Amino acid sequence: MKLLELGRILMSEPRVVLLDEPLAGVNPALAREIMKRLREIRDELGVTFLIVEHRLDLASSYADYVYAMHRGSVISRGTPDVVLKDPLVLEAYIGSSR
Repeated sequence: MKLLELGRILMSEPRVVLLDEPLAGVNPALAREIMKRLREIRDELGVTFLIVEHRLDLASSYADYVYAMHRGSVISRGTPDVVLKDPLVLEAYIGSSR
């Protein structure tokens, strides 16, 4: 269903698509497939995706740039590697910067 919804969106030939938690309620294998398809669409059609996602473990390996937020404020931004190693992000999301 999620891929069908994406197909409907792409019929209007958008330049930018906002996706709010596209991986919610999806098993990890399908989540990876969805992210792979989004990357293919980006590469083939030049569509930019702005994705709000809490499942950083799945989404970060497909992202070019990440903003991490905590309590309504951006606490880190940059490449996924930089953001996922940021002590502020670790403290906010895991509860420890170690």
